[in-house]
Amino acid sequence: MNKLIHTLQMALLAMLMGMTAACTPDSYDLEAPDVASEDLVEGIAYTITHDSENPNIIYLKSLMPSSYQVCWEHPQGRAQGAEVTLQMPFEGEYEVRFGVQTRGGVVYGPTATFTIDSFYAGFVNDDLWTYLTGGVDQEKTWIFDNGEYGFAAGELTYADPSGTVTWNNWTANWDPGVGHTGDDAIWESTMTFNLQGGANVTVYNSSSDETQTGTFMLNTDSHTITFTDCDLLHTPSWSDRTTNWRRDLQLLELDENHLRIGVMRDNSEGPWWLIWNFVSKEYADNYVPEDQPDPEPTLPDGWQDMVSEVVTSEIKWTMSPDVPFDWANLDGSLMNNFTAGNYPDWATVVDGLENLSMTLNSADMTYTFEMPDGTTTSGTYTLDEDGIYTFSAGVPTYHIGGGDIMFSATAENQLRILSIETAGNSVMGMWLGNRSTEKDEYLAYHFLPNAGSGSGTPTATEIAVDNSKIVCGHLEEATNNFRIELYNMYGSTASNQPFDPASIVFDYSMELTFTISGLTGAAATNAYTAQLMCTADGWWPSVGEGQGTTTVQGDGTYTIRYSPSAAYNGVIVFCIDFQEMFSDIENPDAVTVTIDNLSIL
Repeated sequence: MNKLIHTLQMALLAMLMGMTAACTPDSYDLEAPDVASEDLVEGIAYTITHDSENPNIIYLKSLMPSSYQVCWEHPQGRAQGAEVTLQMPFEGEYEVRFGVQTRGGVVYGPTATFTIDSFYAGFVNDDLWTYLTGGVDQEKTWIFDNGEYGFAAGELTYADPSGTVTWNNWTANWDPGVGHTGDDAIWESTMTFNLQGGANVTVYNSSSDETQTGTFMLNTDSHTITFTDCDLLHTPSWSDRTTNWRRDLQLLELDENHLRIGVMRDNSEGPWWLIWNFVSKEYADNYVPEDQPDPEPTLPDGWQDMVSEVVTSEIKWTMSPDVPFDWANLDGSLMNNFTAGNYPDWATVVDGLENLSMTLNSADMTYTFEMPDGTTTSGTYTLDEDGIYTFSAGVPTYHIGGGDIMFSATAENQLRILSIETAGNSVMGMWLGNRSTEKDEYLAYHFLPNAGSGSGTPTATEIAVDNSKIVCGHLEEATNNFRIELYNMYGSTASNQPFDPASIVFDYSMELTFTISGLTGAAATNAYTAQLMCTADGWWPSVGEGQGTTTVQGDGTYTIRYSPSAAYNGVIVFCIDFQEMFSDIENPDAVTVTIDNLSIL
């Protein structure tokens, strides 16, 4: 038998030497035989040996010529290089595959096995093993991070693959918050690791009500984790985001209380790090948040002047008849983002609210409230540094929506400024809040400024656009669109802005008029859909399918009108895409575009 193995080794060596010679510059025309899978067997192409003193140490060694790049699939992941050392703490039978890089790709040999006969605790005494499992003979359960424990904002975080994304050395490029993966049923899901006779893992997905059991291997040197017979816990509807939920997943953070594991997205959206965030169930069950002060609304610099001297010292603020009320968090952010015509039945807006007004005179600090039924209340007021109005003679109570939604002040006759809406240097509106005595929230009222005794009907605000800074062309390689880019926080206009993206503050409508000229070829006569691409921070609200469009046919002036489903407070992307137009333009460099008017209401 030994003689036979020796003969096979010599034959393979001779063949490989011939292949090596055939790859020299003088012999490019020769056809060298490929390495076949059956040639890459243990004992001929590579060896698997146990350490003489510690049999739980395994040495994988290539017998191929050094000119060949070899790769391994082994119980602790994948590796390249002629020699690999494995530290195997648990008894059991394990598999190895050996591969060689050829002109046609990697060729793997048949699977080989080796056996570990006993447990060796020395290889699992690293803190990471203990953090993950609780220690030898213990188990530990992990659940999705719901953003309440001070580690992550929610169950998923994004990181840019063009930067460094390694153990304790990475930066999130987007932390979208709890519920981003869109499945409210995931929160009972669990992932339990144990070191009870092996490295075992049980993954229960409450969304699909499925349980997977398998094993795992933690590589504390490369900070990766590999699952066998089960997947990393994730939202089922996100399974198509990557083809790899098991091997060499990147361990980014791990301590006694929290765990973050990165997988690389490899679907049609392109490569990006998807980082799944977990906390220890024991930690979550016993978590008591630190006593934190209530969050406060953040008002812009110079807000006192904004609400006191819009035109004159006397300002009449009228309640918005279209978006008169909402509810707000303690930081002033609106909970529902109601828009004109989109209030639910239980919050139907009553008629005549444009006649509900608050007139403030900052010269003598006097006020008058006037209700649509003719009720008036007058007195003096104060405005403190936190934006809290206190009214000496109180505030009338008036029914403004639904069955019992009322305009009123607190028992202390106070209303608080929650936010101020601006466009450029103009004040567009103000939200005042009546803090609830039962919940951590405000009932918020929306007022529009009118100097003196002006009408309560809001007027559109025109946004100034520097046309010299607009970028046009084939800006997205994955599409055939011709794009007008006014602002894109991920594009060149992020640092050279044609307009102030923070000025796009509106909840009723937008009107955008533009002129395009210089269209050539088929683009000069064919009809195309011009689609507005507009989204606020957090990618919501954004223009939906069929909204914000117009038809373009040849050079001319066109207008896009858009009414949002929720209030915009600044934008991160603002473009117009002429769909499927670019390849029809004979001379794209000749195309010019100007924005004639951009108005918001």
